Amino acid sequence: MKPILIICLGNPLMRDEGVGIRLASELMSYLTDNPDVELMDLGTGGLSVIHAIAGREKIIFVDCAIMGRPPGLIHRFTPEQVTSKKVRMRYSMHEGDLLNTIELSRRLGECPDDIVIFGIEPKEIAHGQGLTSELENNIQQYVKAILKEISFA
Repeated sequence: MKPILIICLGNPLMRDEGVGIRLASELMSYLTDNPDVELMDLGTGGLSVIHAIAGREKIIFVDCAIMGRPPGLIHRFTPEQVTSKKVRMRYSMHEGDLLNTIELSRRLGECPDDIVIFGIEPKEIAHGQGLTSELENNIQQYVKAILKEISFA
């Protein structure tokens, strides 16, 4: 098990909601042979996140995040710096709230102390494939920010 884990989240069938998954494929070429960093595409997350982060030293989440900022903006924060306003429509193991999942992992004693979240403000979350130009045009900027977090840029 590698000490650093980058978890990319999202749904590529919902336009900008798929930015994390798009970044997983971009980051792969930089991290393939890295002995310290593992990369996972966990789709829409849910409880599978708990098992993935157990025993790690550092976790980096990459996901779309509605923050009320200009579309395409990337923002780095920790779980303690944000409050989720997500309203759950139904109970489902596929419908996860990342902050609740992290808290559950902490209660189970499985969560590392070093957690960073990169949120990317979407322009459009709707049925369809492909990112809007506001996000697609910034892919290399996002890659650079994530790699900088693990000191490879």
